[in-house]
Amino acid sequence: MNFVNKLKATVVAALLLGTPTLGSSAMAQVAPPAQQGQVQQNFSDAELQQFADANNRLMGIQQKGEQAMMNILQEEKISVDKFNELAQAHQQQKLNEVQATPEEMAAFNKAAQRMIELQPTMQKEVEAAIQKDGLSMQKYEQIMMAYRQDPALQQRVAEMMQQE
Repeated sequence: MNFVNKLKATVVAALLLGTPTLGSSAMAQVAPPAQQGQVQQNFSDAELQQFADANNRLMGIQQKGEQAMMNILQEEKISVDKFNELAQAHQQQKLNEVQATPEEMAAFNKAAQRMIELQPTMQKEVEAAIQKDGLSMQKYEQIMMAYRQDPALQQRVAEMMQQE
C-alpha cells in the first residue's frame, strides 16, 4: 500500500469521522475554517515559535493516527479503495447505491466505528501538543487563520519549523 493510498484513506476517514487529521501540511486541518472579518496578523516571535513547535508535534500525532487507521483497515480486511468508496457514499448519503458485499459493508461499519472511537484520544493528544508550551487553543486558531491567508507568515512559520 503506497503513501498516496494511505493518505487518501486517512483523509476520507477524517472527513467521514471528524478525526483530527493533518493533510499535506501539519497545520492543514486542525483549526476550524477561517471566519469572516479581520484576522489578527501581529503575533510575537515567541507565539509563532510556539505555533511552529506545536505543529512539529502534531506531525507525529498525524503519523500515529494514520498508522492506527491503516491497521484498522487491515484488521477489518477492507481495502483502502473500498473503504474510500463506501466512506464517500456515506458522506453523500448514497451508501445504499454502492455495490458492496455484506462482508464489505460489515467491515466498513466496524472499521468506521473503531476509527470514531479513536477520535477522543486523538483530540486530547492534539490539544496537549498545542498547549504544551503555553499556547492556548484560541491563540493557535488565531495564528492558523492568519497562516492560511498570509504567504509571508507561512514562510516564516515553515522556517521556524525547520529549525527544530
